[in-house]
Amino acid sequence: MIYVLLLLLEIIALYLLSRHVVRSVFHFFYQVTRRRNLGMYIFAILFLPGTFIHEISHFLAALFLLVPVGEFELIPKFKEGGGGVDLGSVAIAKTDPVRRFLIGVAPFVFGILIIFTILFLISGDRFIAAWWGNILAGILIFEVANSMFASKKDLEGALILVIFILFVIAFLYILGIRIPINLTDFTISSSTLEIIKNANIFLLVPIMIDTVVLLLFEKSKF
Repeated sequence: MIYVLLLLLEIIALYLLSRHVVRSVFHFFYQVTRRRNLGMYIFAILFLPGTFIHEISHFLAALFLLVPVGEFELIPKFKEGGGGVDLGSVAIAKTDPVRRFLIGVAPFVFGILIIFTILFLISGDRFIAAWWGNILAGILIFEVANSMFASKKDLEGALILVIFILFVIAFLYILGIRIPINLTDFTISSSTLEIIKNANIFLLVPIMIDTVVLLLFEKSKF
């Protein structure tokens, strides 16, 4: 159980770090260029691979779940009210909360799989042995780790889904139906535990990369 909690803590830490990294990088380019639009375009180019993976994850998940999709954009633009930058978007038809939620979290699932695959290949000497191969892997991990988390728009269906689940639980409770949950009987197979342990180790890599990048950009503020 401790390894599961550690994995959750690492995911939360990576999420918080990614938000700070994105803000710091954008602020840096804005300070350097002194032009809001130019800073945004440089920022968008830097994160273009990660943005593409994020949006294509939504696109593929929607196709898999048989939800119609529309325009696919990778053109950056400021959000209304100055509340940040949209680096890309995919038009997705309205659907039920469950499928909307699954489409919304698809970039996180794809992102974790990509990061773990890259690190698995590196750790097993299955990747390019040259030094530039490791640098390329580090860049890809940085791109994916800072682009895979869901935005508020991505999680539009999550609130409705959570409310529905809470309503069902409350309704069952009123009817006197109890769902027995005994955490003491919760066990994890040895193979699953090994996967979680490796995941804990692998997630330290993007966390360390983000920490270093954040420190560098914070020191470069002027």
